[in-house]
Amino acid sequence: MRLGAWLLLLPLGCGPVQMSRAPHELPESLGEARAGQQAGARPTSPQAVPPSFGADEQVESAVSPKGRFRVHFSRVGLNAVPSGDADGNGVPDAVEVVGQAYERVADFYVGLGFLLPGSDAAVGEDNGGDGLFDVYLVDFAGRADGAFRLDGCEEEDRKCVGHMLQENDFAGYDYPSFEAAVGILASHEFFHAVQAAYRPGLGSVASEGSAVWASERFDESLDDLEQFSSSYLSRTDRGLVLDPTGPAASFSYGAGVFFQYLGERFGDRAILALWQESLVSSTAPWYVLLDTVLRREWGADFDTAFTEFSQWNLSTGARARVDQGYARGGGYDGLAPSARTLPTQEADVRVTTASTRYFVVPGGSAEVLARYTLKAGEDPAKLHLLVAAVTDTAVLRVSRAEGSGALSAKVDASDARQVIIAVVDGRHEGVGRYGTLCLTADAAGAPCVDVTPGPKDPEDGGCGAAPSGLGWVALVLALLALSARPKRAARVVVVRRDSARARSPR
Repeated sequence: MRLGAWLLLLPLGCGPVQMSRAPHELPESLGEARAGQQAGARPTSPQAVPPSFGADEQVESAVSPKGRFRVHFSRVGLNAVPSGDADGNGVPDAVEVVGQAYERVADFYVGLGFLLPGSDAAVGEDNGGDGLFDVYLVDFAGRADGAFRLDGCEEEDRKCVGHMLQENDFAGYDYPSFEAAVGILASHEFFHAVQAAYRPGLGSVASEGSAVWASERFDESLDDLEQFSSSYLSRTDRGLVLDPTGPAASFSYGAGVFFQYLGERFGDRAILALWQESLVSSTAPWYVLLDTVLRREWGADFDTAFTEFSQWNLSTGARARVDQGYARGGGYDGLAPSARTLPTQEADVRVTTASTRYFVVPGGSAEVLARYTLKAGEDPAKLHLLVAAVTDTAVLRVSRAEGSGALSAKVDASDARQVIIAVVDGRHEGVGRYGTLCLTADAAGAPCVDVTPGPKDPEDGGCGAAPSGLGWVALVLALLALSARPKRAARVVVVRRDSARARSPR
């Protein structure tokens, strides 16, 4: 069997997920994010499931400096926090670090315009003792390191409050320090509480992806976005609008790259507007909410944003440049395109909603042509083709094609080490589509375009080689027919960032 045929038998999107950091939440928590998040008993209750405090543990609490958070902890036992108390005030330094971090995070999100969760005084006796937001420091035993738990809602599925579970000491985790771990968990998990103040249950991609963005926005020195970037950039063939399950759950965290794109391209307002719109359109999924606010406030839509996002992703890892995409894209893992040879003609190449298939071929040719032709009867809407000439450290130039029917784009590859081809599906709803992908460096475009063969006898010349009278007519009619054919939109894209792009102040 030919290599191309073997490749077609591989399940789409079932390759290994490259990941440096495990998801913060337990797997069941991600399922709750899809369903709307419901909490059981708090970890101080005898009915609580692990992670929880033991019946013989003495649980204390301390209020944060500005009085918005109550941090619950124990000094001995499985859930004990580090015992250091440098200032001798009787409260472990670790507990004070947690309270201070949550206060800074809350102030920061208020500064961006987000709502904070309200009082939990009305949720019943099991509310931590008062209306403050409760953070419980418990041992996750390495399975996770934090979770937001929903307690109740002011309105049905909207304006909700909850509490936080956070790892007690981060012993054995891969964080550079206790303080860094707390900064990541506080900014990430408390953003789930912020989301719940609007409308929980938008799904794990929106919930986890925007929480990873929030941590990066709070403190760019925190490395969650960088650590999770490969969970998306190595799986771009997955639909961004579909919540993953099982081992692929980290994809939702990797989707933080998309929310980072939104924040850098349109400003913090894009993410804020999405959550605000969730209160107005109480049943719409997150991608419809985003499409709505992009159309209303920026004259864009999901399709144009996702396609530009797919181009930004070319400039990640070693190829990152600030004027071509992300401000700190060099810290992200680069793409993992599928290697092909030249020429290649591959049938049944599938793309699905909000996904991108990246392929790579050798450079060095005068030109590389890519052509993607949908199967007959497939809807051609919102389909795009990108062809990029690249070196190991730069994106040199990008050609782009879009429109109905077959898409064709070519790029000068003489100075390129490789050429990356991207087939982009910018729809946010629909089913998968299939087409034929053809890649070639042939000067005449074969086999991707029909090539008219030359004369059989190259020695024939003079008047005998000229078309007859009827031949001239046929030639003119053929040329007229070619000139009348609709032209496919194809253009070379300048690979630098629009100076008018929103840049959120840091």
